[in-house]
Amino acid sequence: MTWPTRCQGENSQAGAAPMKRDYKSFKPLPHYVILSIMALHWTIVHAVLWTILYSCTKNIRVSPCAKVNSSSEVVPFGTAVTASCYIKEECQLQIKQDFLIKWKKNNHFMPSSKASQKNVNEIHISNFTDKEAVLECFICDQDNCNVVGGVKIRTVYPPPTPQNLTCQLNLKDSTLMCKWDTGIKTSDFPTNYTLYTQSRDIPLKMHVPLPEENFFKVPRDSFPLLNEMQVYVVATNAFGQATSNLLVVDPIKTAKLDAPVIQGVGAQSFGCFEYKWRLSRTQKWIQKQLNIEIKTKPVNEKIYNKEQFIRKSDSKVKLCGLLHGMSYESQMRVRYHNSSPWSEWSNATVATTPMKAPTGRLVTWLKLQRTDIRNQVAQLFWKPSLQFRANSMNVSYIVSLMGEFTKKKQTVCVTVQQSCSFQIHAKVRKIYLTAMNEVGKSNPTEVSVYRRKGMDPVPFLKILPQTEESLLVQWKSPDTSAISEYVLEWKALCGTNSNYVSFEIMGRNQTCFVVSGLEPYIPYEISLYPKYGGGIGRPYSTMEYTKEKAPSISPKLEIGKITPTLIEVSWNEIPLHQRNGLITGYRIFYSDEKNNTGVIDAVNTTTHMVLKDLYPFTIYELFLMTSTNGGSVNGSTITVKTVSIDAFEIFLIVIPACVGLVLFSFALFACFGKQTWMKKYLWPVIPDPANSNIKKWTAADSLECVPPFKEVKDPVLMYLSHVSLLSLPEKELSKGDKNIKSGNWSYNGISVDAGHDDSSNDSESFDTEQQSESVPYATVVFAGSYRHQPVPPPVYLRSESTQPLLGEEEPSSPRSYEKMSSQSDLHDVDHFLTFHDNLHADEEKASLWGDFPMLRSLEINTKA
Repeated sequence: MTWPTRCQGENSQAGAAPMKRDYKSFKPLPHYVILSIMALHWTIVHAVLWTILYSCTKNIRVSPCAKVNSSSEVVPFGTAVTASCYIKEECQLQIKQDFLIKWKKNNHFMPSSKASQKNVNEIHISNFTDKEAVLECFICDQDNCNVVGGVKIRTVYPPPTPQNLTCQLNLKDSTLMCKWDTGIKTSDFPTNYTLYTQSRDIPLKMHVPLPEENFFKVPRDSFPLLNEMQVYVVATNAFGQATSNLLVVDPIKTAKLDAPVIQGVGAQSFGCFEYKWRLSRTQKWIQKQLNIEIKTKPVNEKIYNKEQFIRKSDSKVKLCGLLHGMSYESQMRVRYHNSSPWSEWSNATVATTPMKAPTGRLVTWLKLQRTDIRNQVAQLFWKPSLQFRANSMNVSYIVSLMGEFTKKKQTVCVTVQQSCSFQIHAKVRKIYLTAMNEVGKSNPTEVSVYRRKGMDPVPFLKILPQTEESLLVQWKSPDTSAISEYVLEWKALCGTNSNYVSFEIMGRNQTCFVVSGLEPYIPYEISLYPKYGGGIGRPYSTMEYTKEKAPSISPKLEIGKITPTLIEVSWNEIPLHQRNGLITGYRIFYSDEKNNTGVIDAVNTTTHMVLKDLYPFTIYELFLMTSTNGGSVNGSTITVKTVSIDAFEIFLIVIPACVGLVLFSFALFACFGKQTWMKKYLWPVIPDPANSNIKKWTAADSLECVPPFKEVKDPVLMYLSHVSLLSLPEKELSKGDKNIKSGNWSYNGISVDAGHDDSSNDSESFDTEQQSESVPYATVVFAGSYRHQPVPPPVYLRSESTQPLLGEEEPSSPRSYEKMSSQSDLHDVDHFLTFHDNLHADEEKASLWGDFPMLRSLEINTKA
């Protein structure tokens, strides 16, 4: 076995390496010490190694045909490995002379060589990096390979190098605590650590911690207190060792001192404190100059201001640059060297600097609201400028007015707040603001008074949340050059600072600003005022949150009117401090006994809803969900029951339904059962004059479909489709007039037409689109020339027919009628001149129509 010997040589070199470092103060160790260390190390390594080898020999593959050997079955990671395969003479596989020996590692063939004369083949692996591998030897004849032996090789790792070695002096027990990082564990083998220390006055010493520990307390006799020393750590396991970097330390510089004690603070100088302090009682012996750090902050504030000093021999430190008349809280800490750790902070002490009169100017913002013609209500806000110094803890402010005709100031407000409301007369031209403390007053700050109001606002304002404590305000400037500056105002609408108004004055060219110092889930009202040369524009205001979340509560539903099919619900608005964001809407959920659900959405401005289309006498469960941009919350569930339908409601429903059904039935009966009667009143039949014959018309037929008119006195209306005009000879005009006057031929009216047609044109029809004018029709009888007759009132009414008239006829005189012989014994009638009084009606009619056949077409049957 050669591997332990080689491993021993490596370990010896690694262990001796720290001893060869170039450091003048090192002295060689005695021989007996070195021999003792080497003997102990050798014993441990060999015991572990033999144990491992004994366990690994069980896995070696043994074959009666061949024998496989390796340089080592347990090797360090990355080292070389050599294996050999010896083929015995009695092996049956070497009968053929051209056989090959091949090697396979973890089922993968490796480069092989031809068998030698001694039947021995070796393989060399220069860098073995497998955690575990099996080397197998094969005897191959062309394509046939048979395994004849093998060996299993394991890889082990040396311990990792210790890192981050540090040592710190503990002045309480006078020990040096050294610590280091062991690194990532690479094997299951135990690792031992050894700490070595050496200084100019103290030789090299070895300190052995407990197994697996990565720290050790070096006693006081093993290191110098005020001189430098060297420290390093060696990690060792069965397969190697590793050494950390060399650490050179000054033990006293690594010490962490105790917190100092502030004995007193002097405040004799303006803006300065003088601290008297000391170290702890056990560390008074340290006389070297120390680093000192003092932190101060005004009382009731959170931000500290830190400054560092170097201790002087008088043990006093003077701190300046503080505000006058301000109470400060102070703390101190120290350290031995720039590389030493700081001590803990000392106890806090409070002191106040000497006071002075306030200095600097104030930034003001004045808003006016008119109450009458002469007086206005003024709201004045102010804040300190960057140059303002209150120079005391208690500061009050005085607001004074000066009129137009007086030089005496009138005090209107004395307050410790940063705002004031008062009335201002129209003649007041100047307002002054003065800061005052116990020592004196500041120079007055003059406030500009803007009288003109209601000027144009900015056209656009947008607010975006930046963080939980800030908002980005963006706006657009008006299209005018008269703007001098902008005033951005914001205030919390709820919370502890709801009465405090903050503002910022910005230049005319600025279009954005980040408002900081806000609280999340609280609404802020933000307003932007443009300032013109002679006045202030109207504000552009909006409400915004830096961050939103679900409301703290959801409103409780209140039940209103309940009917069988609907339920009225209402709720109150959530208090502003519990909204946690802008309300985006409400949603009502309800369900009945059969798990039938419904949802109704409501806008954020309503507080009343009606649930419709419900079932009578049913129990419903309702709850309200309130939502913001940050989330939603559900309210408590309430139970309500719809009422049943009573007898009175049934009566109100059934009676109108029955009445409607009866009216509908009557309408159907009238439309289908009395169709003719309905047609008479709704659609009267009007004869078409172009397609009618007056002979066929009777009184009954003409009045059948004509509704009665009360304003018509004549019960018989006749509509004629043809008019004949008859002219008598002039010699008989006198007779005709006599007979007409005597009543033998009478008429009640005349209707004159422009012409007439003969009987052959009675049935001629015309286009309705060409003739659409209604004209009266009548029978005309002339006792003389019709062109010379007067026009008496008409006998017949004008027809309301919209049927087209006949085309314009060609005017002509009727043809002469010849005297016809009568079959009866009637007297001759010559051109209707004379009627005999003694004739009966029938005979008279026969005499008329018998001798004049063309007039028979004018016959009207008046019989029933």
